Amino acid sequence: MSDSYPLPKNWRCPLDPPAEYKRLRQEAPVTRVQVWDGSTPWLITRYEHAYEALGDPRLSLDFRLPGFPHTSPTSAARVERVLPFPFREDAEYRVQRAMLVQEFSPRRMETLRPRIQSIVDERLDAMLAGPRPTDLLAAFALPVAIRVICELLGVPYDDYVYLHGLSCTIGSRDSPKDEAGRALEEMDGYFQRLVEANVSNPGDTLVGRIVAEHVRKGALSKQDASAMFQMLFHAGHGPTAYMICMGTMALVLDPDQLREFRAVADEPRQLSAAIQELMRYVTVSHSGRQRVATEDITLGGQLIRAGEGVLVQTDSANRDERVFPNPDRLDIHRTPHRNLALGHGIHLCTGRALALIELEVVFRTLFQRVPTLRLAVPVEDIPFKQNDNLLGVHEMPVTW
Repeated sequence: MSDSYPLPKNWRCPLDPPAEYKRLRQEAPVTRVQVWDGSTPWLITRYEHAYEALGDPRLSLDFRLPGFPHTSPTSAARVERVLPFPFREDAEYRVQRAMLVQEFSPRRMETLRPRIQSIVDERLDAMLAGPRPTDLLAAFALPVAIRVICELLGVPYDDYVYLHGLSCTIGSRDSPKDEAGRALEEMDGYFQRLVEANVSNPGDTLVGRIVAEHVRKGALSKQDASAMFQMLFHAGHGPTAYMICMGTMALVLDPDQLREFRAVADEPRQLSAAIQELMRYVTVSHSGRQRVATEDITLGGQLIRAGEGVLVQTDSANRDERVFPNPDRLDIHRTPHRNLALGHGIHLCTGRALALIELEVVFRTLFQRVPTLRLAVPVEDIPFKQNDNLLGVHEMPVTW
């Protein structure tokens, strides 16, 4: 068995996954680790096995199943509440996801591009008019990510500080179970009130449309709807905000690649490829994707018995030298794009199209409008979130 999970990371090289993953990919790509509660799920570090695992219906994301690998007290606390649809058995998940497919279709998300561009420009105007150095997270990344998801859902933007604070508690592996439970309860209560408001007066927002089409017709309970929207808010802003910061860091620390990025930023296909490479290289969702086996399966020659937990380590898979030549190098021109940053299989990120459009607008605009952007402090002085489910920062001082 390997070290306790999560494996130690060298925070002087924050963009790189734990070095131990490379050894495990070579020597023990399917191995047991010990998590906080003493249980010992299987850790998957190699791309081919991660891809297979994420696409295998015998590995479930149902939080309620015995043996499910809860990687933190917060994860365990969720079981005591109404679970958002991704954390249920596949049949329930498919029904609720189908309600959202049209809302997050690439065509619908593309219609949001002009508004996303306006939000990005507004925040950059404010940032450039403010003091230097400034915190990129607070001044730009977080306001952009939160305003986009708030406007899409129909959540009042003025509530974002409160909701983001709850999300930080939920996303931290340091949060005690009772504290995480209270944060989840408050988040549930907020979105239950939002659902109730839309039952009586549905707005022209994602929440309003889902309530009108599914809740008022009895196809979706109010509790399930509030859990759905809570999850969409939580997943729809944190990963994006931290990806903006960490992707910016990756580019400003590599002037050659930043120069290449600027050269392709006005070519839609090449810009899309560059964003995919940034997501592979950084992989901000660096906590193992949790699964539990519903029947005996074999992965990488290793028998995994029914009821045993599995952690699919996508940041390790995205640095697998068997799939990505010279994987520890950022390469804006890398093709093809087979990274697992947004998942794979039936649990591929629901908001994938929105995330990609948002990041395209953000990075293209940021480096066109602020060509001299750089870190204001050495990397080792940046306060990283060292025990969170997302690879992120408490703040990221930049100047120009």
